[in-house]
Amino acid sequence: MTTITQELEQLAQSVNQTLTTQHQQLQVQQEQMKSLTQLLNACVNSSLDQHCISAIERLTASLDRQQQANTQVYSILNTLTQAKDAQNLTIDSQGEMAICLKLSLAELAPRLGIDKFTKLSTAAHHLSDWSKLMKSYPDPDGYQWQFPNPTRGFFHNPRLQVIGTKATRIASISSLN
Repeated sequence: MTTITQELEQLAQSVNQTLTTQHQQLQVQQEQMKSLTQLLNACVNSSLDQHCISAIERLTASLDRQQQANTQVYSILNTLTQAKDAQNLTIDSQGEMAICLKLSLAELAPRLGIDKFTKLSTAAHHLSDWSKLMKSYPDPDGYQWQFPNPTRGFFHNPRLQVIGTKATRIASISSLN
């Protein structure tokens, strides 16, 4: 085994151990939040003044949001640590897991079935033209290609990089779930 392989394995074990510890802490915290929420809900039915009831409802709503956030954070971390292509994973604008692909205009044109990359390069200078072209030539794998916003002076630049994202779900095989 090479030193790099050993270091990668140690790093993977360290990440897994940290993730396991974090998961255990999240479970304890979620159980505590659940118990506190049940206790607060039981108190609402007693003869409390409206101010106390309002405070309890706000606290209960806050605990619910915190629990949902903890679950989402754990899910994303767990998926990222298990993914073989983690360097290509990102979170899109909707907060969902997505695969990220970076191509040059010259590589993207044949992928979309565009005969000349100059058509793609010209569209890369105007957002409306780019949007129309992306609707006319959808990606066969479902990637959404972002407007590259090129710098001025490089009108037909075949090396201009374009980023595409595609929502994905990675099945978790962890024993932590």
